[in-house]
Amino acid sequence: MLDAVISSSGSIDRSAVAGSLNVALRSERGTSSHPRCPGRAAPVSWNDEPVNTEAWEGAGIYEPDAPNAAERLALLEYLSARGATLEQLVEGDRLTSLPAVAGDLVLTRNRSMVSVEELAARCGVPVETIERVLLAAGLAAGPHSKLPEGLDALIAAFLQGASLMGEESILAFTRVLGSAATTIAEAAVALFYAELGPGTEREGWDELARAHISERAVMAFTSIPEVLSRVLLAQFDRATHRATLVRGWEAPEGGDGPSEIVALGFVDLVGSTAWAETLSLRDQSLALSRFESAAWSATVLTGGRVVKMIGDEAFFAAPSVDDACRIGTEMCQMAADDPVLPPARAAVGFGSATPREGDYFGPLVNTVSRLVKVAAPGELVATEEAVSQLREDRWDLRELDPQQLRGVDRDVRAFAVSGPGSRTP
Repeated sequence: MLDAVISSSGSIDRSAVAGSLNVALRSERGTSSHPRCPGRAAPVSWNDEPVNTEAWEGAGIYEPDAPNAAERLALLEYLSARGATLEQLVEGDRLTSLPAVAGDLVLTRNRSMVSVEELAARCGVPVETIERVLLAAGLAAGPHSKLPEGLDALIAAFLQGASLMGEESILAFTRVLGSAATTIAEAAVALFYAELGPGTEREGWDELARAHISERAVMAFTSIPEVLSRVLLAQFDRATHRATLVRGWEAPEGGDGPSEIVALGFVDLVGSTAWAETLSLRDQSLALSRFESAAWSATVLTGGRVVKMIGDEAFFAAPSVDDACRIGTEMCQMAADDPVLPPARAAVGFGSATPREGDYFGPLVNTVSRLVKVAAPGELVATEEAVSQLREDRWDLRELDPQQLRGVDRDVRAFAVSGPGSRTP
């Protein structure tokens, strides 16, 4: 059935697959009643040929006298028609995830594989170079490992970048790419299990319905690379514009390497460990998702970016100290208004930091990350350097006692910052 949806180049025709799925589902929604769900279609055979079930019975994945025999038979017929091998069926059954084989087939059917040695020969580089690049991308492989076709592009891009910027620098950048790809893939799988997996309301009424859901979910994911490429280019344009504004083309003072003058902030949730123990995992996850969403929205809308989320803490960069304080106060207010989240607190600093691999490093980062623990629930504190950049007509300031912060070899002068008329703790 999938022969028509695999192009001559081996790529997946998503529209053709969607059409095939719709035909299959229309066939399933016949007039007969599903034995467990009245009003829903009963499982049907997926081909008109007699089915030899002896191999399935011998492999222990089908028992004709079992209560769910008809349901299992329909699933096995469907997966076999899609191209599943007996080995795949047995492995899926062993993992108690036989319906998920339908999703696996979308990615693996007619996919060519190539060994690391073959890839090295094709690209004209040593096997060791291929292994280093793959490892940086998060793909551990030995000389005889089999990998999907198409990774030539990764090696070619690496060689081009290394010729321009050096191998070690591009290996570090490749780790960023690998980390981002891993995060996206893991997030997609986690989303599926949270919304459509076992025990959810939409998991499917029988094994065949779950196979359809798995298939559709994987098809949806196959659109991500194209979407991501467009988003990535838009973000690259945004990043280069921001870098031009804050760095220009002048050599950094002191000759200590690339750095920029930047406003950085941290926001964390107060007492989050004890708070988490009072909630179910789902309620905690939903609450933290709202916190992350608030951090993302507040930061992006001011022209900044979320550098990273660290558990219950957000680390962000902003175009100015005023913007950073606005982000911090908005997030504290959001947490205060949320019926589930504990209070938040924030800290902002301003000065020189070293950007590397999408992150920031240096004494400023350490100082601000420690200073956030000084703030009271609902409060934002800022360093003296940050306060000197604020517009006086926008903020109320209250100087705190000099702060001794762990890992900082001097007392830090800090101020509580609030907007005129804002709620204070």
